[in-house]
Amino acid sequence: MCFTAEETALIDGIIVSYFAPQSVSDSIRQRYYKTHEHLQNERIDRTDLINIRSALLFLAPEFRDSAQTGKEIQSLIAKTSSMLNQKQ
Repeated sequence: MCFTAEETALIDGIIVSYFAPQSVSDSIRQRYYKTHEHLQNERIDRTDLINIRSALLFLAPEFRDSAQTGKEIQSLIAKTSSMLNQKQ
């Protein structure tokens, strides 16, 4: 199982928008930058999946007023959790 191009774009957009700016602590920015690079190179690992799930869970409440985006994020959380279970 892997992310579709659309899912990757949504995940990467969230990472770049919310976890890459200078206002984010350096350790978090570096952690998510690695995940961003791995998404771009299509070589995500277990740590990346944990980062992705954490980011989506953290931001999910912010999108509850947008039905479509909220559903997409919930779907990605479920898919990421399933992928994590497969990588154990």
